[in-house]
Amino acid sequence: MKNINKYLSIAFAASALASCADLDTQYYGSYVTDEQKESTLKQNPEMATAAVTSILSEFGSYYGQYDDQHWDFGYPSIMMGLDGQTADFLAKIPYTSSHIYWFAYTDPNPQGKPTGMMWTHLYKQIKTANSLLTSIPKDGATNADLKFYRAQALAVRAFDYWVLGQCYQFNYAYVNPAEARTVPIITELNQDQVAAEGAPRATVAEHYEFLLSDINEAITLLTEANIDPASVMSNKPKRMISLAVAHGLRARIYLTMHKYAEAAADAEAAIAAFKGRPYTRAEVSVPAFINSDDASWMWSIVVASTDRPTTTGICNWPSQMGSFNDGYANVSGWRWCNKKLYESISMSDVRKGWFLNENYTSPNLSAAEQAYLDQYIGEGSYAANSSDIMPYTQVKYAVAGGGLGGYTTGYEVPLMRIEEMYLILAEAQGMSGNVPGGLATLKSFVNTYRDPNYNFSATDAAAFQDEVWRQRRIELWGEGLAFFDVMRLNKDVDRRGGAAMDDYNYHIEAGDPVLIYCIPLNEVNTNPQLGENNQTATTPVPVIE
Repeated sequence: MKNINKYLSIAFAASALASCADLDTQYYGSYVTDEQKESTLKQNPEMATAAVTSILSEFGSYYGQYDDQHWDFGYPSIMMGLDGQTADFLAKIPYTSSHIYWFAYTDPNPQGKPTGMMWTHLYKQIKTANSLLTSIPKDGATNADLKFYRAQALAVRAFDYWVLGQCYQFNYAYVNPAEARTVPIITELNQDQVAAEGAPRATVAEHYEFLLSDINEAITLLTEANIDPASVMSNKPKRMISLAVAHGLRARIYLTMHKYAEAAADAEAAIAAFKGRPYTRAEVSVPAFINSDDASWMWSIVVASTDRPTTTGICNWPSQMGSFNDGYANVSGWRWCNKKLYESISMSDVRKGWFLNENYTSPNLSAAEQAYLDQYIGEGSYAANSSDIMPYTQVKYAVAGGGLGGYTTGYEVPLMRIEEMYLILAEAQGMSGNVPGGLATLKSFVNTYRDPNYNFSATDAAAFQDEVWRQRRIELWGEGLAFFDVMRLNKDVDRRGGAAMDDYNYHIEAGDPVLIYCIPLNEVNTNPQLGENNQTATTPVPVIE
């Protein structure tokens, strides 16, 4: 048994490091059989903690696809790239390390950087999840610990395929789900066959049926296990999937499918199961959103001070997102809010202070924070080599480790906050035929936690949904969800009048092929079953204003 334990550890470590750029799902039978893995875990279920940690560590993995490219620092980088494909997350984009390929839509082809990174990072994490699911098969989850660990892998895999489904095909509601195609579905059950024969792209219907099967089982297992992640992982336990997070993931999936009654039920279940609460007005009247211990956070990415993205100094989330620390932001890569969205925020709304005004100030800043930013005030030049700070620059995020002007000493990125659940609940109620109920939920949330003077009214479901979308654009700014809303609601990406750089002042209409990713060329060349047109899209033409 001692040797089997040793080999099991090696197997899990190998699965965490293996690449999946070509969907290579050959596992590590030379180390230990699946039966031995399962037997070992049944006798030593605590060993699965290491396997789950391997799955979660993929979120912050470094150089998963491109050697020495500073924007390739895992899922936080993908979040920034996806937000950059919208009208709300604007920047000068001075270097390729600042997501020029996403923001400018300059690479919409099978050899493009966005699709290469998206595919590699997510399928690598899927592969690591499949390894654990092989070791804890459905009929092998016979005790609370094993149920909990199997649920972790299922929920993360559902999340990964949820992201892929929205990037490689238009929304469920705007295509024929029985015909439109997404991506190949690789599981612990078909991985060997796929490695040998390839796999076709799933239909949209098959894709979402699979998502629901994974997350449904995860919710069942987490309910039966009744284990608090904090009892398993004492340090930063919100890296793990709780029952509340699993309900939150299913709420997202149902919202994406426009199944509003189901989304409302899961949002309510997530709120009921969660042990925290939304940020108060006081808590977000200063830069924040960097600590997973905060009561608002449900699920997070944690990158330690010793992890490679941190030790690079500049190849990480704080460097490219933060406004108060050294890195790409303060050498011209500032991120700022769309001017029109900023102007739509009431002066009594605490979130107005999440962004600098046209005079480069915010009431949310301390004297020291304001003075730090003041040194970058110039002519507001759009030039890519200008370090001039821009109006509407974000000050939502505080310093992630260290002091003003320093480099990060580790960082945390939100994957889900409880505020999102209230917004899902409001939208889902309104779109289920109960606009007054949805409006009451929305008003209660905004009045209590963000703007005491908020008083929106609507009787029309479409107008109400647009208002919830506006609230999501403000509340969840920079948290990697904006592009999914654009696709889900079939909206244009319209940067006109929003203070975007002239070269990238795009108006991309809903349904434009440039909005969906091509399958990477490496996969096209190695997977004989794709059999699907992989047409390269056209980079948009800037609008001159």
